Amino acid sequence: MWKRNASNPLALFVALLLFAAGCSSADKVATPTYPPLLPDKGQSWQLVAMRGRTVGNDDKTPSLVVNPEAGTLSGVAYCNTYVYFVSLRLEAQHPDGDYYSIHLKHEAGGSLLCTEAAMNADARFLALLGKATRMRLTSTTLTLFQNDKEILLFELQ
Repeated sequence: MWKRNASNPLALFVALLLFAAGCSSADKVATPTYPPLLPDKGQSWQLVAMRGRTVGNDDKTPSLVVNPEAGTLSGVAYCNTYVYFVSLRLEAQHPDGDYYSIHLKHEAGGSLLCTEAAMNADARFLALLGKATRMRLTSTTLTLFQNDKEILLFELQ
C-alpha cells in the first residue's frame, strides 16, 4: 500500500513538478476555430480576373454558382452554360478565408450560336475552370487555383 511521506523532499519536488507540468497552459496556445464557409445555394459569383488579369465587367462576364448540397458548380461562360459535378474537402480554416480541395467532373453544357470571339473566350474560361484543384472562399470572393496558382477570381454578385 502506498504511504504518503511528507518528509521526503524528493517525492514532494517530483509531485510538484508533475503538477506544474500538467497545469501549464503557457506552452499551449489555443487555435481558434471558425465554422467553415460554404457558398450558399443559389449564390452567384461573377468573374473578375483570369490568371491575374482583370476581365471586363458586363452582362457577358462569366458567372458561377456553387451548390454544395447538390454537388454542382454551374453557370454561364461568355456565351454558353456549363455544369460540373464538384466535390469539396475542407483543407484549412482561416479568418481570412477557407481553403478547399476540389474535384470537378464535367457534366453538361449548353451550346448556343455565338460569335467566334465569344466561343474562343468560352473555351479559354472552361479550360481554366476544368483545371481547378483548390478553392479559397471568403465572404466576398471565391478564388479557384490550379494547385497553388490562382487561375480564376470571382466576386459575390
